[in-house]
Amino acid sequence: MKHLMGTMGDRMLRLVLKEENAGACVPEVGQLCYCRSGYQYRFACNGVCTKRATRC
Repeated sequence: MKHLMGTMGDRMLRLVLKEENAGACVPEVGQLCYCRSGYQYRFACNGVCTKRATRC
């Protein structure tokens, strides 16, 4: 339940801040985490690895 609430909070924050404007939260923002199923996953503002539309 705690993880679910954290995930929902991250989604709401992403809607409000727009990741492009909040890029200084963690040092690795924008760096590639890994590629899976042809899509890039990069670090978001809060340090979570998120799927991007960019293909790899």
